[in-house]
Amino acid sequence: MVSHVSLLVVIISVKNNQSCLTGVAKYKIAEGLTQSIKFKYFFPTDYPSQTFATGDIVYILGKYIVENSEPCFTVAYSSIVDSGNPNWEFDMSDVPVTIPYCTYFVTVNHAPKNVGELIHFGVETVQYNPVTGNSEVKMDITVIYPHQSVRFKYLGSNIKLRSNYFVSGLLRFSKSGKIMIEATDIDYLKTSTIGISASKRLTQQRRMHLDRPMTKKIITPPLKFIRVKKNNLITKIFMRSIMKRLWI
Repeated sequence: MVSHVSLLVVIISVKNNQSCLTGVAKYKIAEGLTQSIKFKYFFPTDYPSQTFATGDIVYILGKYIVENSEPCFTVAYSSIVDSGNPNWEFDMSDVPVTIPYCTYFVTVNHAPKNVGELIHFGVETVQYNPVTGNSEVKMDITVIYPHQSVRFKYLGSNIKLRSNYFVSGLLRFSKSGKIMIEATDIDYLKTSTIGISASKRLTQQRRMHLDRPMTKKIITPPLKFIRVKKNNLITKIFMRSIMKRLWI
C-alpha cells in the first residue's frame, strides 16, 4: 500500500521537461525547520497542466516515498496558492506548518521496546519510486506511540515479528535522518479460525457416525424369473423385483 499525502510547499527549483516537471521543494515542519523533497509532476492529458516557478507556494497531493533518507513526491494534483516571489526560498516565516500524514502496509522487523513514555518498534515496507524510477525501494521506519495511550491499549503483546500491519500517522525524521511515524492507527489482521473450527467439528461428526454401531440390516431382494409371451416366443427375463436396496 502506497501513502498519499497533501503538503503546502515552496518551489525551490524546477525543470520543465516535455512530459513532466521535476525539481525540489520545501515544506515547513516546525518553526524555523524545513524539509526538502524531490518532486515529479506528470502533465495530465485530460485537462490543462500547471507549471511551477521558483518561489511559488503550491498545494500538492500525491505519493510520498523516502529513498536513501531523501523524500520524493509524485504529484497527482496541484494548486498554486501564491506566485511571483522567488525569495520564498529564503523566507518561509509566513508559510504554515504541514506534516505528512502517511499510511503504509508494513512488516515488523524489530520487537517493541519501552523507551521512557513511548513504545518503539521497527517496521519495513517496499515501494516503487516514480521520481527516481527505482523499484523495490525499502523503507525502514520506526513506529512510536505513547505507552499509556488508551487508543493503543488493545495492542498489548500482539505485535509480533514478521507480522503485517497497516500503520497510519505523522511522518517525521530523526536528527540522524531515520524515518519515524507517530502512530495514530495500527491495524492488524487476525487469522480466522472459523473455517478451522468448522472443519474440526465436521470431522468429529463424521467420525462419530462411522464409529456408531450399525443397528439396521441391509437386505438384497431375491431374484425372480418372469415368463413373458411375445411373438409366440417365451423369453426369460432376468430382473430384480426391487432395483434398490432397502433399509429396514
